[in-house]
Amino acid sequence: MLKNWSKIALASSLVLMIGASVSFATTARVRSLANVGDYISDDSAVNRWYSTLTSFANQVNAELGQWNGGSLADTRGLGWNHACGDDGKWGTYRISLNENAVDHPGFWIGNPFYQDHAPGDDGGLGDPTPGLYDDTPINRWDIAGAWELGETIALGVAITQSKWDFEDTASNTEASNSWVTLGAGLTWSNNDNTVIDFLANYGMAGGEITDGTNTAEWDSKSAFDLGARMFWDWKDYVTLVPMVEFTSSEYSLSTSPTALTPPNGEKLTDFMVGLGLNMDVNQDNMLVFALEWFNRTYEYANADTVGVNFAKETTNYLPTIRLALESHITSWLTTRIGAAKYLGSTTEETNGGDEFKYTPGTPGFLAGAPSGFDWFLGAGFNVAEWTIDLELNHETPFNLGYWLTGYSNYDSAAGPVGRISAVYNY
Repeated sequence: MLKNWSKIALASSLVLMIGASVSFATTARVRSLANVGDYISDDSAVNRWYSTLTSFANQVNAELGQWNGGSLADTRGLGWNHACGDDGKWGTYRISLNENAVDHPGFWIGNPFYQDHAPGDDGGLGDPTPGLYDDTPINRWDIAGAWELGETIALGVAITQSKWDFEDTASNTEASNSWVTLGAGLTWSNNDNTVIDFLANYGMAGGEITDGTNTAEWDSKSAFDLGARMFWDWKDYVTLVPMVEFTSSEYSLSTSPTALTPPNGEKLTDFMVGLGLNMDVNQDNMLVFALEWFNRTYEYANADTVGVNFAKETTNYLPTIRLALESHITSWLTTRIGAAKYLGSTTEETNGGDEFKYTPGTPGFLAGAPSGFDWFLGAGFNVAEWTIDLELNHETPFNLGYWLTGYSNYDSAAGPVGRISAVYNY
């Protein structure tokens, strides 16, 4: 039963499947729909809501391209989902080989050491040789499995690893960082009008970089992520999807000599509550609307050792508004359009009790945070057993660039297409 939970939980997706034989796509589809992946049923859920793997068996998933307006670039990956036994009797399993993180970077997105910093930015590591991509995880792989436990419950587990090493004998520089995530998921359905997904992640991480004189070491004291979402068919053509997620990560940092940077580390706490609505406008069109409240608190892990005036930084999005439309044009073509509006602010508190407040677009606003408004375009093509999705650059209608030479016209993404996702169903 749970293999078909998406049909139970999302009537709009069911209509699209019946009307056009459209197979769900992965990250390009989700991003083209204003990043509403938590509020719809999609193949990419297996990277986050692990127990949904039973619903997306016997597939090969390919990822190629870049993120528009994000910190991750050149994300490439290939994954294989396979059901063992008749109708997945012995479980569904997945193996994925990736460069960088595909789909949502997982709960490491709250890890300041995870982000891909520009040359000259040490990312808070006290890196004596900045610009060596010390914060970009590569050589990423993950293995997952999911099993149905009766008619109403599915269980999933996953392990993900990212690691890199660097050595430059000319400068006597050596560096190594690693991340390991252990994940679990649970899906429950009443086989009527409700499906609930749970996720839990626990992370272990650490790294070191030295030039023979200066050394910086860091490790995770604690890192975990808890989340839940519910698909409730309110009406035949409307599905409500509330969700909640809490993430906490704390990292220690020590340096030698200590004059390199004060020993501190960083602590982040994220909390998000969202409510999505899926509506079948008609047989060929699905509308998705979502409201989210997001709060992030950033502090030094060892504040008493930091000789600066900084105490705490708090960022609030109240709300983030997402709106997207997916339209079936022909039996082989689907178009997508989306937008997101971020109404947020960041408040910085000093040890002296002073406060400074920033909003998107002003200096001091949370680094890497959305700028206040995002616009998304996408298209999907169905060819035999293949579904191919494209995430288009924002300026595609006005500037197509050079398709063959890869002229960069927006957000460092080559040409009019920023990302391609492909699914082969067998």
